Amino acid sequence: MDFAVIIQAILPVYLLVGVGLALRGLKVVTAEMEKGMIKLVIHCLYPCLILDKTLGNDLVRQVDVLAWGVGLGFGLIIIGMALSYAVALVLGLKPGTGRRTFCVAVGVQNYGYIAIPLLAALFVVGQNEQVFGVLFIHSLGVEIALWVVGVMIMTGSAFGNLKLLINGPTVSVVLGVLLSATGAWQFLDSSGGGVAGGGVRQAMSWLGACAFPMGLVLIGATMYDLIGKEKLSPKIAAGTLVVRLAVMPFIFLAAAKWLPLIPELKQVLVVQAAMPAAVSPILVARHYGGSPGVAVQAVIASSIVALVTMPLWISYGIRLVFG
Repeated sequence: MDFAVIIQAILPVYLLVGVGLALRGLKVVTAEMEKGMIKLVIHCLYPCLILDKTLGNDLVRQVDVLAWGVGLGFGLIIIGMALSYAVALVLGLKPGTGRRTFCVAVGVQNYGYIAIPLLAALFVVGQNEQVFGVLFIHSLGVEIALWVVGVMIMTGSAFGNLKLLINGPTVSVVLGVLLSATGAWQFLDSSGGGVAGGGVRQAMSWLGACAFPMGLVLIGATMYDLIGKEKLSPKIAAGTLVVRLAVMPFIFLAAAKWLPLIPELKQVLVVQAAMPAAVSPILVARHYGGSPGVAVQAVIASSIVALVTMPLWISYGIRLVFG
């Protein structure tokens, strides 16, 4: 694939993040508005997007796709956390000064809002959007790893917070798979639900289409609040870049290249390989006694450098995996 095409696919993502930065700086999006908009995205828009792309999706009905998707989503995060923990030891981070937070923050890539438009631009041809359903299956595994294992690491407890798995995105993935597997999805479509079903599906599609643009704008608004509040530590930044943008991409691409996966899951892994650190671990650190500043530094350092590395990794990954 032409390198310019990849740049063209990535550029709008960062432009929308930049819009969020500008809107927050100009106080068009205030802190109070931001909280409400985040709830809107998480509990309404993103679930609608997930359901719209999974209902009737033949791939999400396949047991092997479900197993590989959830398994890799979970397993690759665990590998990332284990590697991050080892790097934290090398950096001299100790419990209470950021070791656990570094482990979780650097181990989890931005698996949702940035990946969606990139997959759309690079791999969606015509009306075939089945790759999105596979992405959401993969994301379910990531959510389980973050809210169970990640919380276990952050708190030092034997169990994570299973209640946090009951949220809009995870429930909509499970619901979408069940409805697709049973054929009941047709009642939410004109094929089985007539005019009412078609209307529901169209409304769901419209709401879902708003999810990733608003999500990217909110990422920018959130980053505006974070920039300048934490002094960037060279060793935290260096450790983050080594794990998140140097080593883990090879592991993701190795899985995509050599595991017996369907092409759509390989496409998901190629994009996931290039992602910077996720914003979600900042929330985990805040709520579970971690060091939010460490997570903030991981997000800022990896997001800035990913401007350069993301197109390089995706370009290399496409050549390596798909020839």
